[in-house]
Amino acid sequence: MISLNDRKECIKFGIIIALIVISCLLVIYFEVILKINFYIVNFFYFPTILATLWWKRKGLTIPIFLILFLLIVQISQGVSFFGEDAINGFSIKISVLIVGVVIAFLSEKILKKELELNEIIKDLKRSNEDLQQFAYVASHDLQEPLRAIISFSQLLEEKYHDKLDEDGKEYIYFITDGAKKMNVLIKDLLSYSRITTQANPIEWHDLEPILNDVIFNLQEAIKESGAVITHDPLPTLKVDRIQFLQLFQNFLSNAIKFRNVDPPKIHIGVKRLSNYWIFSIKDNGIGIDPKYHDRLYNIFYRLHTKEEYPGTGIGLPICKKIVQRYGGEVWVESELGKGSTFYFTIKTKKIKNPQRGERNP
Repeated sequence: MISLNDRKECIKFGIIIALIVISCLLVIYFEVILKINFYIVNFFYFPTILATLWWKRKGLTIPIFLILFLLIVQISQGVSFFGEDAINGFSIKISVLIVGVVIAFLSEKILKKELELNEIIKDLKRSNEDLQQFAYVASHDLQEPLRAIISFSQLLEEKYHDKLDEDGKEYIYFITDGAKKMNVLIKDLLSYSRITTQANPIEWHDLEPILNDVIFNLQEAIKESGAVITHDPLPTLKVDRIQFLQLFQNFLSNAIKFRNVDPPKIHIGVKRLSNYWIFSIKDNGIGIDPKYHDRLYNIFYRLHTKEEYPGTGIGLPICKKIVQRYGGEVWVESELGKGSTFYFTIKTKKIKNPQRGERNP
């Protein structure tokens, strides 16, 4: 069975042969039959350019063959090689060969750089996969000793509670509290690494039920804050359901957490642009100083202390990593005290109509 590459080479070969045959027939027709010096040699540029572009140095055999063919035809016609027309024709022949050499040289350089770039991409991909695997294994294995620290610290406090002074009790509290915080950080790191290492298959999902599940999960925070959440009609997209649930939940929980004195008002906007969807999550919260916008997606980066707002600073980096899985981008428009609007895009070649659920190309 002929491979795809072999088929492509056969097509290229057929195109070059066809151009060569046409060139030679035109030369014979004008130079031999009609006795007209029509500078048909200019047509030789087409097979020359294609041959050297596709086959590099090997393609130089094509312009050399064409020039030799033309010389043989002219010799057979008794053309003088010292006349003005002959000199002009000779310069054109040389230019055909020079064009072929330049294109072959540049093509080889480009091919070499392309191969080097592909190797760099492979190395980066392999390094990234190794790093993600390391993060997953390390964070998974680190949980066991932390559980042991927490358990034995609690047992120590229970068993020797009456024998410990206030300093001893405080030390045990610091050990337990530090281990619990470290455990939360490790779990967040594990969640971050799982975005690519343990991702679910991408399938068609209506985003409306996913958002409803998110609102259900956040119902206590919504009730406590008095938040009002509205949204545009949501489309049906080919996504990982769990990750999209996590994406919406991180954005909405942040909008509720970083609220102002007024109850949170959050709106999820959706818009179709060309070959991607753009989502926006707008709130009336405390806002973000523009100088911090680029730092928001750094792992464990926080703008506020844990006493002011709880959390580890992993939510937005997770959102960014999820969106990047779909070839999208994340950004924010916000000013301090004026609320925030987070945007993210999802690339898609095929969509489903938000109202009718019909796929469109």
